[in-house]
Amino acid sequence: MGTDDAPVPEYAADYSPAPDDAPDASHLTPEEKRGPRTVHVALGLLAFLLIVAVATNPASVLPRDSTLHGEHHLDVDSGLELAVPVGWRVVSDAELGSLQIVPVGTGHALETRILAGALEPGIAAAAIADDQGAATALAETIQLYILGVSGIRDERRVTRVDNEAGTGAAVSYVVVPDEFADLDSGGLVYTAVFGSEGRRWWVAYVTTAQQSAPGVKWMDGIVDSVRLAE
Repeated sequence: MGTDDAPVPEYAADYSPAPDDAPDASHLTPEEKRGPRTVHVALGLLAFLLIVAVATNPASVLPRDSTLHGEHHLDVDSGLELAVPVGWRVVSDAELGSLQIVPVGTGHALETRILAGALEPGIAAAAIADDQGAATALAETIQLYILGVSGIRDERRVTRVDNEAGTGAAVSYVVVPDEFADLDSGGLVYTAVFGSEGRRWWVAYVTTAQQSAPGVKWMDGIVDSVRLAE
């Protein structure tokens, strides 16, 4: 029968315990025994790299269909409240209308913007009573003066608008350049005209980076979420 005074074995400095001497792992779960999965480590590393990329160079991230609709901004001149997408900002001087929202950044980000305002007599489309006709006329104006691209209008789309400001129509199409060799200069035009009780407003979206910028269904969400100031 042994005693507690049994001598403790002395080990050499380079001694490594045999498997029987290793700590007991019987209490660990199978997941703990395996350690972190490779896929989890890879996803964590990818998320970290994306955060670093956005923080160091916001211009490297273009707006996409997954861009979230953020807080509403009140346009005092028109009385409309529009959602400002996450990563976008309101600029002080609108090219047309009273409100302009653009992505933060440089490069292709500058080729994409949202415009809005009241449909007033100073705009040619205001003379057209039919909302779809007015939206079409407004799209032509924006293509000429804002997009600055001529060509064939393809992928034309018409959809109904129904938001807090009223009902109406939205028209969109892709501009295919006249010259085949100049395909990169095409663009996307989207315009919506809507209103109620004798008042009408418009919202437009234009981009020459349609391969990477949000599409028309994303813009439908912006228009559908329009509110009127109380």
